[in-house]
Amino acid sequence: MSVEYSFNDKNQFMIEDYDKAKTFASFLPGIAGVDGIPMWSFYVNRGQGMGSFGVKDKDNTIMEFFPANLMYKNIELQGFRTFIKYQGKIHEIFSSMSQDQVERKMAIEKNILSIEEVNKTLNLKIKVTYFTMPKEDFAAIVRKVEIVDLNNNEVEIEVLDGLTQILPYGVSNSAYQSMANLSRAWFDVYNLENNIPYYKVRATTSDSSEVGEVTKGNFYLAFASNNEGLLPTIFDVDVIFGTNTSLTYPAGWDCSVEELNKRIQIPQNKVSGGFTAVKASIKDKFTLCSIIGHIASPELINAKKHNFTMEYIKNKEFEARKLVDSLVEDTKTKTSNALFDKYIDSCYLDNILRGGYPLAIEAGDKNHIYHVFSRKHGDTEREYNFFSLEPAYYSQGNGNFRDVNQNRRSDILFNPKVKNFNVKQFMSLIQADGYNPLSVKGSTFTFDNSYMDEVLNYLEKGKEGFKSILEENFTPGDIITYLCENNIDLSISNDEYLNLILSKSTQNYEANFGEGYWTDHWTYNMDLVDTYLNIYPDMLEDFLFEEMDYKYFDSPVKVLKREEKYIIKNGKVRQYGSIFEDEKKCHDLGIDIKGTNWLKTEGGKGKVYETNLYAKLISLALNKFVTMDPYGMGIEMEGEKPGWNDAMNGLPGLFGSGLNETAELKRIVEFIVEVSSKFNKDFMFPVEMTELLMHTEKTLNRYLNEEFEEFEYWNKIATLREEYREKIYYGIAGEEVKLSSKEILQAFTKFNHKINKGLEKALEYGNGIYPTYFTYEAKEYEIIEGKVNPVNGYQNVKVNAFECKPMPLFLEGPARTLKSMKDINKSRTLYKAIKESDIYDKKLKMYKTSVPLDELSNEIGRARAFTAGWLEREAVFLHMEYKYLLALLKAGLYNEYYEDMQTTLTAFLDPQVYGRSTLENSSFIASSVNPDDAVHGRGFVARLSGSTAEMLSIWFIMMAGEKVFTYENDKLQLELSPILPAWLFDNEGKVSFTFLGKTEVTYHNPKKLNTYGENKAVADKIIITVNENEKIELKGNIITEDYAKAIRDGKINKVDIYFK
Repeated sequence: MSVEYSFNDKNQFMIEDYDKAKTFASFLPGIAGVDGIPMWSFYVNRGQGMGSFGVKDKDNTIMEFFPANLMYKNIELQGFRTFIKYQGKIHEIFSSMSQDQVERKMAIEKNILSIEEVNKTLNLKIKVTYFTMPKEDFAAIVRKVEIVDLNNNEVEIEVLDGLTQILPYGVSNSAYQSMANLSRAWFDVYNLENNIPYYKVRATTSDSSEVGEVTKGNFYLAFASNNEGLLPTIFDVDVIFGTNTSLTYPAGWDCSVEELNKRIQIPQNKVSGGFTAVKASIKDKFTLCSIIGHIASPELINAKKHNFTMEYIKNKEFEARKLVDSLVEDTKTKTSNALFDKYIDSCYLDNILRGGYPLAIEAGDKNHIYHVFSRKHGDTEREYNFFSLEPAYYSQGNGNFRDVNQNRRSDILFNPKVKNFNVKQFMSLIQADGYNPLSVKGSTFTFDNSYMDEVLNYLEKGKEGFKSILEENFTPGDIITYLCENNIDLSISNDEYLNLILSKSTQNYEANFGEGYWTDHWTYNMDLVDTYLNIYPDMLEDFLFEEMDYKYFDSPVKVLKREEKYIIKNGKVRQYGSIFEDEKKCHDLGIDIKGTNWLKTEGGKGKVYETNLYAKLISLALNKFVTMDPYGMGIEMEGEKPGWNDAMNGLPGLFGSGLNETAELKRIVEFIVEVSSKFNKDFMFPVEMTELLMHTEKTLNRYLNEEFEEFEYWNKIATLREEYREKIYYGIAGEEVKLSSKEILQAFTKFNHKINKGLEKALEYGNGIYPTYFTYEAKEYEIIEGKVNPVNGYQNVKVNAFECKPMPLFLEGPARTLKSMKDINKSRTLYKAIKESDIYDKKLKMYKTSVPLDELSNEIGRARAFTAGWLEREAVFLHMEYKYLLALLKAGLYNEYYEDMQTTLTAFLDPQVYGRSTLENSSFIASSVNPDDAVHGRGFVARLSGSTAEMLSIWFIMMAGEKVFTYENDKLQLELSPILPAWLFDNEGKVSFTFLGKTEVTYHNPKKLNTYGENKAVADKIIITVNENEKIELKGNIITEDYAKAIRDGKINKVDIYFK
């Protein structure tokens, strides 16, 4: 056989000879349901696939975690192993060292991984299936080994199957890898009498005076189709491998399996494994199942020992499939291209894994939105990220502000019940200085203690422990886990009890500073605003003005003044040590840098300040406007971090700025101008912000009147910014000024004029293509005697003149600006210029992050030091490429989009080149400038990227149009205006998709015309199926108010739209 890739009718991605194919790494989604405990697991296409798994994070690994390049090397020996003894000879299955004649393949599903070996030497077919355990009170991975005799003869064999290494609970992956020999002194295996070995350390391992007991543990159990009950475990791998410490061959297996199982094993002071040795007579099929997991105590798993049967595994495998399949029903799509349809489902699933699945928990009169199943994107190819997946019911995880924000952009498009939850969360996390915390955690709840007796009355035992949970901030997982682990029975269901508690609770956003201030994080908030208004345009006024519970996050980390952060080093003026972590502020206000802190009145000593969305948008836009660079083009990277492209990490030191953020600022400013002209409203604004607004407008007026040049204007505005930050650093006074929307309209119209001038100037610098970055060189400066940077001690300087140093062209600038351009001819000109530039990879027909960076120094950041065509340096970064594709759609360049789509979306790529399932996105594709021709077009770093957020936005516009609900003359209406090419309609001229997660919409286009451009198909009839007995027919393409609301509320199952 040779390596072949294909999709079969079971929705499996198949790789023939997977162990000879291009290496890749991926993972099972780690979704156990809200009523299960998740386990993370990573696999590769080498050995027996599964390479590492555990609970919560890398420090709670069960099978040792390695980066991908090491996992490819280690997995065959340190991973799962299967040995079959036939006629006295031992054969290792799935081994690259095997001399047997074999054929192998791998099958990948959304929540299942399987590998298969047809061993022609033994006339046996061996299939291994993996899935993570769904809907249980423990986290586990299930491994099912099926052995079939190809000749249908009765064959006697002995099987030795298992894992060479199971780390005990209580030792971190990093500690083990650096001190493995020392660590084993704590290791022990318990619970052997129940045939469920329980692996844990005897006590905490840290070198501290405080030593704790460890009760939680990892476990292994196995059972077979030819035996009743659980089988004995060989946990002492020395019994199997003997003196062969390389583990290449089971040198200790020199006897029958009966004798092997009886040998003395030592549970202490060793790195143990988990193997099952069994004799099997195969006539039809022999199945061996093992479950390896984590649980709170051995008693809990012992109580379930009689549950573990073949029927149990069959049901759990069915549940595992159904669980994930049910999630992606929200994006069910049917076009002429089945791969595209499946691809959308995969994008949606991976989008959930990074942004979370929004559960609408209707508790009493409260509608809590709680995101489950999310985690920070960390895996074997992103070993630098410390992911966390909460090992609890209703599991949620951590994430970075930018990532979570983007991946929740489309929440409301799949579940309108989300309403403005995401807008409120991420706008509240914006600080009064316009920056935001990096780390966004799962939300918590605070219980109203006046209802304590009422909820405790439901408990017959464990009241004190439960009360202690409710007295602190808690999660739904805390509640259900406590009830289950303490075997507490209620007169109502656990879910009903949880809803009762949540009806008496307030939801809390949780976040912390993390590190640095990125320039781009705030830019994604406007996407949340836009998607909300796409579904609820009739709520615009209330959305902006009526809800007075938007807060300002507060951080004890400040951006230093120019006189403190502008320094000279080795004769060069730089911006280093820009942010300062202030322990004094923490002490004075009694706050924790790792905690969730909110801006308060009375200089930080009063109440948490709250306002409306309109005021928050004005505050955000004002802060960014006064942070524009000395030439008025980009927004300064003054907070120690760059923008989206993290690998340009040197730009802040070079006084870097980004035009991308200016393009996004223009969006917010124009939105504020639009709504300020629409509504005649007064609102209250903090006096400190009001002074900044008034002084900024006055200074801008003088600039527009040509009273001073660009640098003097910038210097004055920067000084206003610094003075404002000093005033609000500890908190605000609490005094407010009444402002009118008319005043805001006047000021922001001028702001927009200034922004447009900067964009025009930038386009000239880019010779017809919008630049992405600028750097600035200090042309005139003076030493500030006796003053040094408080962070690094470098000599401070005052800059009196800057000169702009444009950077080479990147894709991000055009991707950000193009989507808001209103002139289609200018948009097309920009598109053509990009395609003719070196941004476009003519070999791959894809878009790279940038043109070559060879002429730049390494000072711009690690992107320059990377190999060309790899990672952020001139590779095809799917997130940015897809952002550009989305911009093409928004700019009305539909033909251009569909031309590019077929060479850029992974669903349309050749898997022989891409090297993995084309249903899965990669973080980047190695471009043709990479020196290794073998990697050109190959995808690296699996799945969890912002590309899924962009793809879902693209999908929605393709299927429904850019703007679906409108509100005019006090009437809501719905107009579905798909942007679909003729070739996506099936043989019957149909395309169907799920709208807003509930309603099946089918387009009938019998002539198979494009639904855009000249001679397009036009909708002229709509049939709404209210129920089996009621159908409504509407003429034209507008769905009127009553039915529009019913569709938005999820009350309409089916809509058919007919085109002519």
